[in-house]
Amino acid sequence: MNRALRAPAGSLTSALGGTRQAWRWRGYDIFATEAGQGPLVFLVHGIYAGSSSFEFRKLFPLLARKYRVVAIDLLGSGLSERPNIDYSADLFVDQIVDAVHHFGPDAAALVCSSLGAAFSIRAAAHASLKGRIGSLTAVCPTGLDGVLDEPAKPPGVAITKLFRSPVVGEWLFNGLASRPSLGWFLRNQAYADPASATPEIIDYYWDATHQPGSRFVPAHFVGGALNCGIGEDLPRVDAPILIAWGECAGTVSPIENAPAYVERAADAELATFPISRLLPHEEEPLAFAQRLERFIAERAG
Repeated sequence: MNRALRAPAGSLTSALGGTRQAWRWRGYDIFATEAGQGPLVFLVHGIYAGSSSFEFRKLFPLLARKYRVVAIDLLGSGLSERPNIDYSADLFVDQIVDAVHHFGPDAAALVCSSLGAAFSIRAAAHASLKGRIGSLTAVCPTGLDGVLDEPAKPPGVAITKLFRSPVVGEWLFNGLASRPSLGWFLRNQAYADPASATPEIIDYYWDATHQPGSRFVPAHFVGGALNCGIGEDLPRVDAPILIAWGECAGTVSPIENAPAYVERAADAELATFPISRLLPHEEEPLAFAQRLERFIAERAG
């Protein structure tokens, strides 16, 4: 019954363009693509968006006019493999660290969003990346003084096991990832303008959440296993940080949270975008790209 609701394998495609790069990490195939030439800009998507090949579709070509831009999927998301393994914040941090080493010997500008931004901040503070991160731009990051910086607890572990189960887990996840549920979230939390959540965008999110194995990463997210407290990591990032936030951001990640990230970091500044919520790089891509390019030029040399 539940399997009938799964989208056929391969129904997702990349909206980025660029050139697909082969990257096999820990035995799994990871979607990675790049375009452009110049200093390296590395893109890390948010967990809720679920795919670099969609979240960065507007920003990617704008940056590729001046930079070498590389985007990857986090394991278990988007066009990458979706194994049923124990996902954790540390797993994704390790993937980001390894990706920076793999894709370029030069210093990279990290651009990342949501929970992916929390993982990237922790990665940027990693000893092996000292001197390898020229700048870090975190879009509506999470993991500081809130629910998402608390470690997983026994009830959360039980929820994860339930969502990973083959029958009940499918049934529960299908309900959470229904078109009405996805549409409500996109209209009321992700986008400042509800009209931006077009049927095509809702269809994409539905396809992404109905791929075989698509419930495994959300299962660990709901259970708290992906929580990533970064209070100790922010001061240890030795690169300048740009905190980017949509001024219309709602209850999921309100703009009132932004100053705390700037205050905790050793060297940070805030950029806000007046007609965006959680996705200023999609809702105001040109303004975001221009602000990012100015930040890289002025602060990262």
